[in-house]
Amino acid sequence: NFGSEDRIGGATIMSMKRKFKEIDYGGDVGIEAWGEGTAQVLEKATLGLFSLMVRGGVSVRVEREIAVQAASAEDLLIDWLSEVITTAASRGEVYCQTQIRSTGPAAVRGVIRGEPVESGRHDLRFDVKAATYHDVLFESGEDGCHVRVIFDL
Repeated sequence: NFGSEDRIGGATIMSMKRKFKEIDYGGDVGIEAWGEGTAQVLEKATLGLFSLMVRGGVSVRVEREIAVQAASAEDLLIDWLSEVITTAASRGEVYCQTQIRSTGPAAVRGVIRGEPVESGRHDLRFDVKAATYHDVLFESGEDGCHVRVIFDL
């Protein structure tokens, strides 16, 4: 299901449309993402995280709600991605879609969609342990938003 954009109930659901890139960071890996605003850049960063965890082939069978509050834009980025990582690990799932439903200066609420991991079917890439503050970037300006986050593997 990677590589598509769907509409559900009038809302655009971000799948794996590229607006992020993977970056090598020594023994770890990171992503940079770009978007028109906070919601879109968080969606793109989340899709980048999904691409680190699994190489495509994920169907939508479950939906998980996620909400985080944070003191800064960088905290919001790290806390959101950390919650996605924790959800995937605790539930044994992989994801292919995300939708940010609301953002504010100190909060984000959205959903991730995917399915339980099936070892013979899913091509797992990295066991992502955590989103880190090392070299984190969250820029917002007239041209949109740009983020960078490094993950511990």
